[in-house]
Amino acid sequence: MKAEIKILLKEGTSNKAKGNCFEDLMRRLLSTHQYVIKQNLRFTGMEIDLLAQHKHRSNETIYVECKAKDKVSSTELRTFFSNVYHREANSGYFFRTNELEYDAGGLLEEYKADDRYNHLHFFEPQEIIKMLVDAGMIYEPNESLKDFKISKKILAVTYFGDYFIYLINEQNALPTKFISINAQENGAEISKENLEELKSRIQEIKELVRIDNIRNYAIPDSSPHNLQIEAISEVQESENWFDYLPASSEKNHFVGRDDIRTSILTFFKDIRSGKSKKRIFYLNGKSGWGKSSLVLELKNRCRNKHYKKKFYALAIDTRSANSDNFVALSLKKLINAAMDDRFINADMFFRDVVFTSNTDLLSSDSNQKLQEKLEAEEKYLVLIFDQFEDVFRTKNYFPTFYKFLTDVTDKQPNLIVGFSWKTDFFIQTGDPSYHIWQQAKEQAREFTIDEFGEKEINGVIKQLEDSVGTLSNSIKNRIIESSQGLPWLTKKLCIHIYDQINSGLDKKDLIESNLNIFDLFEKDVEQLDQPELKALKLIAKRAYNSNFFDETEVGELISSETISALLHKRLIIRSGANYNIYWDIFRDYLVTGETPTIGESYLLRQGVNLCLEVFLLFEKGNKFSIDDLLDMHKKNISSETLNNILIELRSLGLIQKSDNNYYVSSEIEISNDGFVSYITTIFENYTPYLELSKLELKKITKSEITQVLKKIFKQDYQDNTWDVYAKNLINWLMHSKLPIKDKLFAPRKGRGSSIKPITAAERNSSVPRSSLKDIAELIDVLLTDLDTIGNQYFRDLQLLGIIDEEKNLSNFFMELFYANHEERKRLLKAQILELPKMEKLNNLVEKKPKIKAKEALKLMPNDFFGGKKESSQIIYAGKALTWLR
Repeated sequence: MKAEIKILLKEGTSNKAKGNCFEDLMRRLLSTHQYVIKQNLRFTGMEIDLLAQHKHRSNETIYVECKAKDKVSSTELRTFFSNVYHREANSGYFFRTNELEYDAGGLLEEYKADDRYNHLHFFEPQEIIKMLVDAGMIYEPNESLKDFKISKKILAVTYFGDYFIYLINEQNALPTKFISINAQENGAEISKENLEELKSRIQEIKELVRIDNIRNYAIPDSSPHNLQIEAISEVQESENWFDYLPASSEKNHFVGRDDIRTSILTFFKDIRSGKSKKRIFYLNGKSGWGKSSLVLELKNRCRNKHYKKKFYALAIDTRSANSDNFVALSLKKLINAAMDDRFINADMFFRDVVFTSNTDLLSSDSNQKLQEKLEAEEKYLVLIFDQFEDVFRTKNYFPTFYKFLTDVTDKQPNLIVGFSWKTDFFIQTGDPSYHIWQQAKEQAREFTIDEFGEKEINGVIKQLEDSVGTLSNSIKNRIIESSQGLPWLTKKLCIHIYDQINSGLDKKDLIESNLNIFDLFEKDVEQLDQPELKALKLIAKRAYNSNFFDETEVGELISSETISALLHKRLIIRSGANYNIYWDIFRDYLVTGETPTIGESYLLRQGVNLCLEVFLLFEKGNKFSIDDLLDMHKKNISSETLNNILIELRSLGLIQKSDNNYYVSSEIEISNDGFVSYITTIFENYTPYLELSKLELKKITKSEITQVLKKIFKQDYQDNTWDVYAKNLINWLMHSKLPIKDKLFAPRKGRGSSIKPITAAERNSSVPRSSLKDIAELIDVLLTDLDTIGNQYFRDLQLLGIIDEEKNLSNFFMELFYANHEERKRLLKAQILELPKMEKLNNLVEKKPKIKAKEALKLMPNDFFGGKKESSQIIYAGKALTWLR
């Protein structure tokens, strides 16, 4: 049986007073053994709690250390030994009220095994209690307690008297009852006020029932331990990819997260191999970033072929916590599950686990046997608490967690404990849990979960396409850009599109579907009738205040039919006996009416002038087809180019589409001023604009804009492509009335100085020195930023007839500009074959399609590719061949 001494003084009393109280108790105990005591003696460089000299043996001196604290460290043991040695005392006595830290326990065993330390005596709480009883200072009713199964004995030394507290374990793995007895006069009644004070101050008995009359109490017959664990809920997994529940890795709903998953599993392996002494880890990330999904992925990874004989994991939803027993119930659920799945095999030496108390889970004999078994088999149990920050929403739950985490750190069992934590949940420094939480983090290894990258976003989009069929690139880009890498928003957008298609919306009309998060949440609410909406808001309000709506209340405040309807619509979930909203972000929206500050995100792929030209073709109240608009457009653009411009205008909301006809909404003025006013308004909630506005710079360059775009959007584009999008954004913002335009370095539109013209003779004897890819990507830049192009390209641009010596753009340029990517390359290849040398080189390539630059150099006449050195000639040959392969 484990024993402990608790010193309970009046609330607000200092820890020093608590220590003084315990010292005084030990002084009185030593006095009964004929010692004269001096207290709190201070010598140079050290402090001894008590100095004791025997009344009749004057040469016998004892130094005494008294520790009234939760755990004693190895440092304190070493200091004690040093002090005793320094003062050349005959003996040293070390009294403590509670257990030792793990390292201290090992050091104590070393002291006891070494004859050099025979003069040091360490007294356990159980021994101190027996000494106090033997000295007649307290009295214990051992005979009347002999039939009770006591898991722990507590001597409470309080400001209102001394009391024995016995935790009673009946037919269960946890104590369910307790006995309290006056330690001075066993038969004396304990007042109701004193009993309530004991229950409020001693964590282990808060939830237990007191046995009042121990003499007449009927002890139940012994039976197998049957801990009730139905209140503990595991983290639920999605049945379908479009569920709002955490993504199930078993059903392949989980995507990406390779790096952080590998790091955590490596941490597990480091613990198993002895490389890491830490046993605690936590996942750090913002709300809705997929922590719960990663927790499930870790649990299921531990059960694959590679890990299933090494680790066994369980993921617990902390929101199902109802009492201080929650941690114990969770650990017991893990042990039971591991036994049911035969990760732990019961045998004649080990069958079940019981706990000393709800805060002391690792010290019982049965748990020691479990740990010995796991250690011998090199196996580890893994217990992960999801939604961990919710323990802070419920008063006094966290100390139980913290005690468990500290015990795991100190005792180093074959047990790994993890928890998830929202970085956007803050504990105020004045909160009693603040310092405990900081200490808990110090014991843990931190893993930060990031926003989605392109791989993860594409993984969710693929799940959407598996359900609805192939989507156009414009829709997929819209999802990627609108999601901004936020996992919850990515999933929300994909579910929204899934619902839209299932409701009958044509895929071609998805571009006009509003992807603003506020409107998406509004659509969730619009599908509800009045009783459902009222119930949803009640559940949200209760969860927001950490007073969860309980299953026992179904039928009273909310009907069972309404609960079923909300579950079916995936708007609420059940955690143990509690009901909650599917996402914290949606819960907060229902309570406050506010959504996270998230701007709308999309890349501006078309130039503002091109879009304005098409916009001004429209007439109020009239609808036009693509053919109509092509006829009306003054420039010779292709239908594909026009379609791309129309997609841009639809994405911005400037035009609408109905039955293959396009029109401008009646509230938008079709004029240059109307265009400017509209884009000014919508850009006020445009993510790139919001991010650029945060930059504390007097001037914002294209380079800064490019970095902002790369940070927001997760596509893997070439630098030239990002460069084009940055220039497009500059031009769009310059057309608006937003104040940021005064900070922008706008692209230069002037042609600058002229360049050396190419003669007919030079044209007939030249080959390009730029690759096809280089020239194709330059086309998008020429219209707005020609003077920033490197001089090495101007020669080839002239050769191809794209510009003249004054840098004027040709009609051929306009044809290229409005062409799509493949058409652009086809036109350029056709143009390059107008050069005599390239026609000759093409004849060679047709005979030798896989020819390399060095071979071409040897087979063609001298000076065919130009360049003085052979290395330069090889480079030019390689560039020329890119046009023909």
